Amino acid sequence: MYKYVIFDLDGTLADTLEDLAASINFALEQNALPTYKVDDYRYFVGDGIDKLIERVLADNYSEALFNKIKEEFFSYYSEHFCDYTKSYVGMSKLLEKLEKLNIKTTVISNKPHQFVPKILKKLYPKHKFEYTWGQKPNLKRKPDPQLLLSFLSLSGAEKNEVLYVGDSNVDIKFAHNAEVEACGVSWGFRGKNELIKANADFIADNINELLNVIMLRNNE
Repeated sequence: MYKYVIFDLDGTLADTLEDLAASINFALEQNALPTYKVDDYRYFVGDGIDKLIERVLADNYSEALFNKIKEEFFSYYSEHFCDYTKSYVGMSKLLEKLEKLNIKTTVISNKPHQFVPKILKKLYPKHKFEYTWGQKPNLKRKPDPQLLLSFLSLSGAEKNEVLYVGDSNVDIKFAHNAEVEACGVSWGFRGKNELIKANADFIADNINELLNVIMLRNNE
């Protein structure tokens, strides 16, 4: 049975796309560079802030410009990380249900760590996550399994007692690299086809389907 459900943050627990887009676009504007539509960012995010900036700079990339964009992104996002960010409908009830079932929850994200607990506290103030881990300079980002393997060691959970939930191929690879089952959620940034191609063990199109995935294992 699953004792832990581990969630990705962006596109899984929280719709953060508009604030991320606004913050990067602000930094681009400050440097007289072209901006992007919010929807374009669906395929820029997911691999951490450094990779996001590399992608938006594209042929304009230089180390000096990269550093300027990153500094201005952090400055703006620190003040505006929850202007438009919202939870997905039904997620609060799912977390409440898991708590009643004594299934613990954790968050492992490629988002810079400083923002992860702030967003969770804003969106889910009544829920206690066992651990909340974002990207730090000394940690390898998903899909490298370092953080998930560290979690397994810290919690004492067996691999078959853990389900990782995310919205992208990065999340599926992350779980599989640690030999943990992965459930892709199609309501996030990347859509169902990417999750199918990534060989997700399960795919949930809505919150009820995600709960069914969890309960199916726990009722076996």
